[in-house]
Amino acid sequence: MIYYHLKAAAGLLAAAFFSSSLSAEPFAYISNQLDDSVSIIDTAQNTVIDTVNMTGKPAGVALSPDGKIVYVSTPEANGFAVIDATQHKVLKQVALGSSGALGIATDKIGRYLFVADWYKNTVAVINTENLKVKATIPVGKSPSGLVVSPDNRWLYVANRLSNSVSQIDLETLTERAVTKVGEHPFGLSIDSKGERLYVANVESDDVTVLATEHLKKIATVKVKTLPYATALALNDSRLFVTNQEDDSVSVIDTVTLKELAVIEVGDKPEGISTHPDGRHVYVANWFDNSVSVIDATTLTVVNTIATGNGSRAFGQFISQ
Repeated sequence: MIYYHLKAAAGLLAAAFFSSSLSAEPFAYISNQLDDSVSIIDTAQNTVIDTVNMTGKPAGVALSPDGKIVYVSTPEANGFAVIDATQHKVLKQVALGSSGALGIATDKIGRYLFVADWYKNTVAVINTENLKVKATIPVGKSPSGLVVSPDNRWLYVANRLSNSVSQIDLETLTERAVTKVGEHPFGLSIDSKGERLYVANVESDDVTVLATEHLKKIATVKVKTLPYATALALNDSRLFVTNQEDDSVSVIDTVTLKELAVIEVGDKPEGISTHPDGRHVYVANWFDNSVSVIDATTLTVVNTIATGNGSRAFGQFISQ
């Protein structure tokens, strides 16, 4: 009888722990393209707590504003997967009819999901209630990175082979403006006021800084080889840029617009995202199958987390 009560108590404690771990936030969701999986990292412990398997070579990651749903682009499955962030399982795989799905983002109120099509040169607008395509917006060649303005008014699209950025009006779902940037833009970030846009240009090894009001260029900042993606930290005072061929992250002072540090990370860093604390920056290392955690105040790597094979995590992959 005593043994039974001990077992029952242990079971209740285990259930409580499992339930609390499922509801803990924030999580980081790392797409492992070569493993056909997503690693789920508990950022409080900086450990992988679960792995979700899927098909289609997962690449881009986006989260619903409430953090309950994770969307992952799956180019070889011709669309995207929908993951329940509480149960850690795939709810649905949605086909869009093209193997070009890459960049992915949600709006600020959870109404729309946006998926860039690398081959069709379009952005699909998906109604998140029924997962049906509401509109298809033509943009430049090989759209990749996507970011929505804080006021939910604009969607910005990096058009890699057009060397441009498109501004999409989210009321009319049409392209409002296009501006030239560096060579082969890929990842991009917008500041919390919606005033500045930062664009990583893969082939020109630099970052274009744009004023969003008229998409006018403020500056071009040189970084290291093949800058891929970007993330802001410390109240937008620092911009972190993954340099794929340099195995490093450049740190840009957003006041002086100068590179102030270079941090060595894993092999072929790609996706990058900032923790809600504004201080810790997570970097997915494609060839190292790991995630580096950077302290933005000390500019040092404070943790390295083993993930799956081919970690990319392109997009906003940490729940806010």
